[in-house]
Amino acid sequence: MEVFLFSLLKIIVAVGLLLVSALVILRYYFSHNKQPVQLQAQGEEQRIVLPLRLQACERIVLFLDRIAVNNLIMRINRPEMNALQFQAALVGAIREEFEYNLSQQLYLSTKAWGLVRNAKEETIRLINTASMKMPKNAPSSEMVRVLLELVLAEEKSAVEIALEEVKREIQKSF
Repeated sequence: MEVFLFSLLKIIVAVGLLLVSALVILRYYFSHNKQPVQLQAQGEEQRIVLPLRLQACERIVLFLDRIAVNNLIMRINRPEMNALQFQAALVGAIREEFEYNLSQQLYLSTKAWGLVRNAKEETIRLINTASMKMPKNAPSSEMVRVLLELVLAEEKSAVEIALEEVKREIQKSF
């Protein structure tokens, strides 16, 4: 009986060593072969996502350019408008542009999107400030003058700050 138990013990130890060896070899194999698959998946993701991120950044750059006060004035101003109508048209154009580009936040960092949203709000605030400085029936040309004075008084506009951040994000992609 002792010989049988001793033989059984030798077989169990041999099988145990064989299983441990097999597990070590399999673990090594899968850990080293997993990296190329991960790199391939990351490359595929980058190939798909990068063009979408670049397109989103392009659209946000266009949005920021369109809501810059100088460009808004050139696009929206009509001589027959009074200051109140002009204010409403400017703010409406900004909000419409923003809503059109709202989905682009998916492809921007939280910081960049926050600066874009801040640029929109600061531009609206600037327009409202200019509007409050004059009678409601004043011509739009008078509001243009006040708006341009406010823009010139700023050291750096919120639109410029947001634009710089979006450009940094584009550079990080490469």
